[in-house]
Amino acid sequence: MWLLAAALAALEFLIAAFGGHFPILAGIVLCVAPGLALVPLLPEAARRSWSATLAASPALGYAASSVLLISMAGAGITLTGTSVRVGLGVLILAGLALPRDGEPRHELSYPDAYAIAGLMGAVLIGILLENRVIGRTPVPGDDWAQYVMYADEIRIHGALLINNPLWMFGQPFRQDPGVPAVFGSFLTMSGQPASVLMHGIWVFAVMAILSVFALARALWGELAGVIAAALWAVLPMAQDLLGWHGLANAAALALMPLILLYLTCLLTREVGWLEAFGLGLSMVALAAAHRLSFLVGVAIVGLTVAVALFTRDRVAILKRTVRAAFAALVLCAGVAYDLITRTHRFGGTQGYKAYENTKVQVHLVVNDLTLVFSIVGLAAVVVGVVWLRRDRTPLAFVATFVAVVVLAYSWLVHFPLSYTRMAYYVPLALVPLVAFAITRLSQRWLSAAVGVGLTIAIAVPAWGQAVDVRNFYDFANPTTLRGLDAVSAQLKPGDVVVTDRCWSFLAEWLLHAQTLPALDPADILPKAEVVPARRARSILRGTPKGRALARKLNVRFLVVNPTCVSDNGKLERPPQLGTPLFVSDKLVVMKLVGGSS
Repeated sequence: MWLLAAALAALEFLIAAFGGHFPILAGIVLCVAPGLALVPLLPEAARRSWSATLAASPALGYAASSVLLISMAGAGITLTGTSVRVGLGVLILAGLALPRDGEPRHELSYPDAYAIAGLMGAVLIGILLENRVIGRTPVPGDDWAQYVMYADEIRIHGALLINNPLWMFGQPFRQDPGVPAVFGSFLTMSGQPASVLMHGIWVFAVMAILSVFALARALWGELAGVIAAALWAVLPMAQDLLGWHGLANAAALALMPLILLYLTCLLTREVGWLEAFGLGLSMVALAAAHRLSFLVGVAIVGLTVAVALFTRDRVAILKRTVRAAFAALVLCAGVAYDLITRTHRFGGTQGYKAYENTKVQVHLVVNDLTLVFSIVGLAAVVVGVVWLRRDRTPLAFVATFVAVVVLAYSWLVHFPLSYTRMAYYVPLALVPLVAFAITRLSQRWLSAAVGVGLTIAIAVPAWGQAVDVRNFYDFANPTTLRGLDAVSAQLKPGDVVVTDRCWSFLAEWLLHAQTLPALDPADILPKAEVVPARRARSILRGTPKGRALARKLNVRFLVVNPTCVSDNGKLERPPQLGTPLFVSDKLVVMKLVGGSS
């Protein structure tokens, strides 16, 4: 596997040396080759199987490359095509120093081959469903534009801690650095236009299916792996994440099954230093990918280890945990520097009241999981709890379910976070537990039949729901793009565009104009953005203060979505300033003459 990683990297480097570009190969060298080179860092349970090893490699590769690139930028190294390739080359060469007996040594068995075939079927089903949501250009949602913009600026500046020149008059980029570091490096290596990155979420959606398979396959066998991958692929919850383009969340969800695999192995068997470094690397990459997911991950690890310390193996488990914590401390310097510096530029964070409108609505969570899976999932939690008397492997997943529920209702103790986002972590607990419970049935053929039946029962409503998700988030379409073209034709240097929350990032990227978005409090993480967003809302409402601000800031256009829903679930009020320039069902543009009208 190391030779394969080295060969892929050498080929891409050679093409670049002669002035060429091979975008797909560049992506593979960024996200897959490091994982192949670092296979000995995977848990021994995964390395016993070719299918689990191969499925886990992309997540491990993304973890390694993201931490590497962030650390390089933190050390003051400019991210150019040359420096990125040198860094990746050093990382792959470092894999050569790892013991090669850490790779699978046996031939591919028939059960493993069948498992790979089942995995490919699950991936195909997942791609077909994902295609119904994000299969067109531009993709739905608003958030994709912020990642495209950030990656393009990274390519220009070769750094991560930079300001966004078009956002709220030069606010620092607020996005977590994991995905942007990889995306920006991909642009420098591939020579592609930044717009191709709107489809980058496909990579992480597929990576998550592979990671869930690796988790269940390593712990409970081939059938459990295929069932888990299939269930993850068809759950409508993933479609909603794709619809609004929760890219950082998707990247974190691709890493978290790997962390749960490490955690379960930490509880049930000896974990050496290499595996400890694998767990530490994965946790550092999770922090870089998505801070909210890192909070969830820390809660899961903490709760799991705390419960495990009441068992007879408490000393061994504590020793393994300390090893992993030490490994994380060794590897986290660059990521910690980036996150600490980034946070200091936020001007603080908001209190819990800003997120009161994001409280979880259980019926919506059940709808995104489907009723049948919700029932089966809760039953699987009970099975997991009962089975803990004889098998410790379900513990981490039961702990995941408990941690997610507690965080979802943490508003009761005034703990600030986006509570509704906790719904996206529920499948992390339920999918593995359902696969575990199904494979506990007395007959293997019965387990397979139940797995297929449950997958079909979920996939059928998911197929139709995908279109509804696409339509709900379909902001940038041929009609609205014509409206924005009309705005672009009239924009002058120094003009400011005020938007609602639905057109915020899209207007910034598509118009390349100074943008002042009227974000709701729940949309905002850094406190520094609260006042500019409040000003934008007052301009849209046409208050006397808003009219004065429009004149002062040279606001020329208001860009809103008439179907946009605020964080309290109500439709936004139409703008009270300007004259109509363009009107459609998803875009209304109001033009202000002389700064206000």
